[in-house]
Amino acid sequence: MVATTQKHQLILIDSHVHLHDCFDIEQLLTSAWENFQQFSGQSGDGENFQAVLLLTEIEHQKWYNKLANLAQNTNQSSTNQSRVSQGKNWMFYRTQEDLSLYTCNALGQGMFLIAGRQIVTAENLEVLALITDQNLEDGLPLHETIEAILSAGGIPILPWGVGKWIGNRGKLLHKLLEDKNFPKLFLGDNGGRPIFWSRPVLFKQAEKKGWRILPGSDPLPLASESCRPGSFGFTIQGSLSNEEPGKDIKEMLLNPMTAIQAYGSLENPWRFIRNQLAIRSKKNSN
Repeated sequence: MVATTQKHQLILIDSHVHLHDCFDIEQLLTSAWENFQQFSGQSGDGENFQAVLLLTEIEHQKWYNKLANLAQNTNQSSTNQSRVSQGKNWMFYRTQEDLSLYTCNALGQGMFLIAGRQIVTAENLEVLALITDQNLEDGLPLHETIEAILSAGGIPILPWGVGKWIGNRGKLLHKLLEDKNFPKLFLGDNGGRPIFWSRPVLFKQAEKKGWRILPGSDPLPLASESCRPGSFGFTIQGSLSNEEPGKDIKEMLLNPMTAIQAYGSLENPWRFIRNQLAIRSKKNSN
């Protein structure tokens, strides 16, 4: 059973979550809950909070679809929520919208999982399509990609990444930020940015234009990274319904009056270097 909604709760959101095939999903969810709990405690709210993982699956990742397809094969309960699957510690339930699930453990600790995509454009820039379960195409030009996300009802995010906002790609983003006719978007920070890395200039440029920054953990495809979801994100104050949490989050994020507060720490230098070496080694071995 999904926990009842309370008004004006603290909502903790990780806006950049990958479910890589090397991850143990049970372990990931347990770590995510513990991370959310830790940062909710810092705010003084204890366990009186709601937690959300905004999924950003790349093209070959189908974890959300697997869970959703399982849900379609189960019987609806009297509360119109159906169990997706039962693992060792976590169970999954459908909401009344196709793009969201609720997961909780035996202690009643739970969080929402909201479908979304990470898309690579023709310019080799990453764009996140948050809060949508629509099939979106890789390889389109940046402007067309953003238009496609908006048409699908998603929220487009331009996320920071190591080496991805420099050179010609950085110039392209700068030009986009200077385009007065372009719709207001979000930029994304992530917990993989090392603490010694200065805050990107594009963040300041975006904020001057009225664009806001949504932090997320952005776990790498390494088994050790399954502990990262929930550790870097943002908080808002509001209320998520059990029926349409994705719709509620979208409305709050698009409301310029919604206060967005970042939480979490940037990556320490040793772990950053270790992870970058591990990623390169993994690519070379493939």
